[in-house]
Amino acid sequence: MKSPTTAADLDQAEWLARNQAMWDARVPLHTASDWYGLDGFRNGGVALDDLELAGVGDVRGRSLLHLQCHFGLGALSWARLGADVTGIDFSTTAIAQAHALARELDVPAQFERAEVSTCRLGRTFDICFTSWGVLMWLPDLSAWARTIAEHLRPGGEFFLAEGHPHLFIWDDERDGAGYLPRNPYFRHREPVVDAEAGTYVDDGQRIGHAQYRWNHPLSEVVTAIADAGLRITELTEHPRLPWRPLAWMVPDRRPGWWRIDRDPFPLSFTLKAVKENA
Repeated sequence: MKSPTTAADLDQAEWLARNQAMWDARVPLHTASDWYGLDGFRNGGVALDDLELAGVGDVRGRSLLHLQCHFGLGALSWARLGADVTGIDFSTTAIAQAHALARELDVPAQFERAEVSTCRLGRTFDICFTSWGVLMWLPDLSAWARTIAEHLRPGGEFFLAEGHPHLFIWDDERDGAGYLPRNPYFRHREPVVDAEAGTYVDDGQRIGHAQYRWNHPLSEVVTAIADAGLRITELTEHPRLPWRPLAWMVPDRRPGWWRIDRDPFPLSFTLKAVKENA
């Protein structure tokens, strides 16, 4: 009898393929959820938070590449704010939904299905942007950073908002005294495997897919970006997060944000970098 498949039995391409299937399954649940607020977006809303808006700044008349754009709300928001936007994502279902929303709302944004680590669009942009829950799906940040550098014009800017890697070591289980660090912080080849991925828009929803994820310490993020030829201009850690991955988080004073009581460690970070002139 064949033994069950484990992470060690799978290569990187298979891990990514399984994650793609998981994200394909999530899309219809996400578009129907209150969490994403599609009704409000259809009525002219912008699906970007204060950290994203402040970090990227005025996009009017500028070209912007949104990496790992899911089903397009962020990319369409930047287009509504005046950017010439292209969004990419590896989920076929997500990109189909993004195209459909762009047509329905008559928002001039382009979308292409592509895996971020190997994407080569053959053109450059003023801004590369990505945010929230994006790095954990990537086994190799060096390839990711090279994609960013490849798609920025000289003088172009990159902005990232992401959950802090310290956050992802923790689990909700207690040992009687405190919460337990169960997952790796430092770089690891084999992924952490969640046998049932579920979805962050509904804790009770099960989608029948596992998910494979990697934690990347800040040192790895910074080194990958610097090695790709970008100059880091800002790195800021924040005590808040726009979703609730741990049951012991409490509402922040800002609606839609979560924190940990007494702010014992950072929950997110933002990073800005620039591609130097040749």
